[in-house]
Amino acid sequence: MESIAQQRRHDEGAPHEVGREEIFGSRRLKALAVVILAWAMLLTMAPGSAKADEGPLTPGPTVIADPASPTGYTGHFVYYDPDATSVRFVADILLRNWADPADTKVYQPGEYKPGLMRGGGAYDVEMTDAGNGYWVTDVPLAAGANQYWFYVDGNTSLWVADPANSPIFAPDGLTGTARRAFNKVFVPYDAGKQNYAPLAARQIELERADSPKGTWSYVPFEVNGTTRTIGVYLPPGYEADRAEPYKTIYMQHGSGQDQSDWMNMGDVPVIMDNLIQDGTTEPAVVITTNTNYLGAANQGYPNLRNVVIPFVESNYNVSTDAIDRAFAGLSAGSGVTQNLINFDADAFGYYGPWSGGASVRLTTPNLAAPYILYGGGRWDFGLPNANTVAALDNVGFVENVVVAGAHDFNTWNQMFATFARDYLWHPEAFIKDEIDTLKAGVAEAGLNKGNANALTVKLDQALSLVAKGDSAGALEVLNGFVSQVTEFSAAGKLTAEQSAALVPVAQKILFNVGYWVQ
Repeated sequence: MESIAQQRRHDEGAPHEVGREEIFGSRRLKALAVVILAWAMLLTMAPGSAKADEGPLTPGPTVIADPASPTGYTGHFVYYDPDATSVRFVADILLRNWADPADTKVYQPGEYKPGLMRGGGAYDVEMTDAGNGYWVTDVPLAAGANQYWFYVDGNTSLWVADPANSPIFAPDGLTGTARRAFNKVFVPYDAGKQNYAPLAARQIELERADSPKGTWSYVPFEVNGTTRTIGVYLPPGYEADRAEPYKTIYMQHGSGQDQSDWMNMGDVPVIMDNLIQDGTTEPAVVITTNTNYLGAANQGYPNLRNVVIPFVESNYNVSTDAIDRAFAGLSAGSGVTQNLINFDADAFGYYGPWSGGASVRLTTPNLAAPYILYGGGRWDFGLPNANTVAALDNVGFVENVVVAGAHDFNTWNQMFATFARDYLWHPEAFIKDEIDTLKAGVAEAGLNKGNANALTVKLDQALSLVAKGDSAGALEVLNGFVSQVTEFSAAGKLTAEQSAALVPVAQKILFNVGYWVQ
């Protein structure tokens, strides 16, 4: 996969530094302004942030409600390294115009206006040496989980984690230059200044003081004679003896990442906690895996199938039915996801290949059994080709979502939230397009009102029954639809061509709904 840092520096010759004059107006006042802002921050900061007796140069990020910021918030970042000769602050916070696709400009954080969204690449600025090993910078930030890291002494091969706000890395994960350090900082939504519904929606990524909290950790298991770990999120109130076993969501990382990233910058625990509190997703167990122990791709990742899944299903109260399992991945993890589909499409009921193109074969056996959500960011070099996805949808049950983001966690956090809220365990979300196609075919067939209504009612009933989980009922109604189309055709009320256009689509739905009740 192309270096994310490389990809983020390509846009229209956009500058990669913003002088602090944008905030303070004069380079000569930088040092003084840093101190003044830091002390002001300590007087205005929200509950739970640094205390005054910790001083104005407390290492780590602090988000300040700031009337002077175009977003209403300023991120104050302090990095401590007494041996550093220079430190660069880098963050995936450059902006693009989501509201106006014709606008190709890459905007700096200080240029925020409603309609802009993160996805323009990496903001990269030299931090100010505040003395005694402290390095500082300030930047306007918008709602959601914002990703940042550091380059120290010009070494762009090492993505330095924030020692005061580090991700919790897996003990058997990547280290050194192989490890991309993704730190996150949560930024509230200012309705007056940010004033944009798609950005307001990113509040789902923010920790809530009142939400019941799940737990997550790295759990050891044995694979090929070696102890490795999986990340395991257990939903709030997880019950080991609950009568109904939980569903499982397996999440796969990208290049330069491991089982740590979805649990940290990917924000899975926070998003799940919030969606569960909102009642918009089912409590589920989430598993993050590491590609390098799953086994050979051309063998369908046998360690996933023969070791990881059996370990999870024997140690946690989760369903062993494939329809109750989901597998999704970003970038290189999208490749893993699509390889799984090609190898054994019905091993999981739901798939999410994101930001990794579209490589599922149209000839894949049982492709119409699972539900597949493709997706990516509008400014994402891995965005799946829409025509390829549409061709797959003609064979299977495939949807495609494009969000405001690039090849980064601005995209992937939104994709996970969308997947878990709007698509997981919702087969009707995938079948609705086919139902709508059938209803349009009925409307265009020239039937009298009574006959057209008889067919349309059956289609509405079938979709409703699928949404309620009544697959047997949906099968009965859909079979009734096919029988009635055949009768109308035999009676000359439908032409052979009209019948031929309706029946195959209905049979495709029948195959899918019936597959999971076998």
